Amino acid sequence: MIKKVLTPATIAIFFWGIILLILNAKYYEYVRYYLYLSIIIVFPIMIVNMIKQRKNDKINGTKEFYQAINRMMIFAVILVIMFAITKQHHV
Repeated sequence: MIKKVLTPATIAIFFWGIILLILNAKYYEYVRYYLYLSIIIVFPIMIVNMIKQRKNDKINGTKEFYQAINRMMIFAVILVIMFAITKQHHV
């Protein structure tokens, strides 16, 4: 059970969150740049992972790539809805 929970990805996400909390508490002005850097780092990793999934699907005849795309679309819709709900009009 623990081996499935403690993967390199979950450990990386944990440390990313800890660093974000520390930046938010001590150096609030750098939080935006940390999040921008996170996006710049995550997108190439996502693209490489999707290419691997697509190749795997062609070789094995599975549908992991299709399912991953669907999960991302659903999550994008949820994020847009949350943004619309929490949007504040600052002047």
